Amino acid sequence: VTNDVVWEDSLMVGLEGALLGCAYSPLFCRSCGLIVGFTLYSAPSDLAHLRGSFCFFEDRILCYLLQGQMIIAASKVKFPTVNLHE
Repeated sequence: VTNDVVWEDSLMVGLEGALLGCAYSPLFCRSCGLIVGFTLYSAPSDLAHLRGSFCFFEDRILCYLLQGQMIIAASKVKFPTVNLHE
């Protein structure tokens, strides 16, 4: 993904919650050590539109490094919240 956020090679399977029955690769932040999101490998039809996309957990994002190499605090950036069930 980037030098700081890497795509783990191993697949995980969701056993509960919104990712129940999904196979996904976690997105891991080298800077903070947290799993900050995932990319779906396989999913039920209601989540099929997210396959191959990079999905991030909003509460795990602390800052954004923008294309101009400027770091912006996450609290200053507004993105529409998307619920996996929607």
